[in-house]
Amino acid sequence: MEDNKINKQYNNFDDIYSDNLAVQDSMGNRFFYQTINFSLEGKNILDVGSGDGSDCNFYQKSGGVVIGIEPSDNFVKSARDKYPECKFIVGVGEKMPLASSFFDVVFSKYAIQTSPEVPSVMSEIARVLKTGGLFIMLSKHPFRQFLEQNSDKNYFKNNITTSNIYDGKITLHEPSHSFGEYFNKGFFDNFDLLDYKEWYDFPASEQLGNAIHPTFFVIKARRR
Repeated sequence: MEDNKINKQYNNFDDIYSDNLAVQDSMGNRFFYQTINFSLEGKNILDVGSGDGSDCNFYQKSGGVVIGIEPSDNFVKSARDKYPECKFIVGVGEKMPLASSFFDVVFSKYAIQTSPEVPSVMSEIARVLKTGGLFIMLSKHPFRQFLEQNSDKNYFKNNITTSNIYDGKITLHEPSHSFGEYFNKGFFDNFDLLDYKEWYDFPASEQLGNAIHPTFFVIKARRR
């Protein structure tokens, strides 16, 4: 599948995705929001993969000045209509039309794993963050993506994986990744890792057989 098709597939089910986000609240979202144990008041905030804008709305109501960047045109249009206090732009994380060293906090939730070039996204996030700025990310777990590969299972290859989420209501096609793509020398040259958590969120994610396996991980890092 072409990269643009991967990015634009959310146009096909943006309403269904938004309606089912509450399924994630008890696990992934809870872990994610637990890391925000600091004030957002007056901070410049970027949300990479801002989706329907609901997270941006939370950051804005917490006092932040918020920009969301999102490849899905439908999501951006919906977010602009619902949350006019925030700014939303269509774009991708690999090359963001944003100033360097501008943001105090960068958030990203269930978005970076959609990129075939995770190290490029991480490098761009480091570029737009101020020194001492915080990066908080929730992403699909590489072990989950490996298990979801239908054929040619290879942890070290960017195979397209098929994920059935929300009890099969939505089917996603995304490239798989290794932990080395997230946590390589480039990451540790730019960031100090402050926190790491991993867990599962069935039935928001597909449970393969009766296996208990990680479906997401959350990191909190500080820009050097």
